[in-house]
Amino acid sequence: MNKKYFYQPDIPISISCWSFTLMILLFSLLLWLEITVFQIWTVITFIIFVLVALIQVLLRKVELSDTELSFRAVIPFNNFKIKKVDIKKIEVRKYGLFIKTKYRDYRLIVSKRFAENAYNNMVK
Repeated sequence: MNKKYFYQPDIPISISCWSFTLMILLFSLLLWLEITVFQIWTVITFIIFVLVALIQVLLRKVELSDTELSFRAVIPFNNFKIKKVDIKKIEVRKYGLFIKTKYRDYRLIVSKRFAENAYNNMVK
């Protein structure tokens, strides 16, 4: 049973990534306000912002299977897997999921539904 969900990394990483993305939007607004006539450069930078935001949301996925959690990041070499046997502790928190393994702690921003499904699947 493989289910796919969207996730965002821990709060500090998310703030950094989304800050750079919002800088593109602010640059687009700056161009629009600086040049009073609507220009193609404003449209191009706004389209770049929309594409970058979609990429950040849609490419970060987690696949929940019976034996592991498989995470896909925006940059492919940052993908990782957590096997069920390696998980020492898993907690559902207010804004996501906390997973403690032998080597590392993971804090993820996920939907409440995914957090509950992952907890129920990994605790079994």
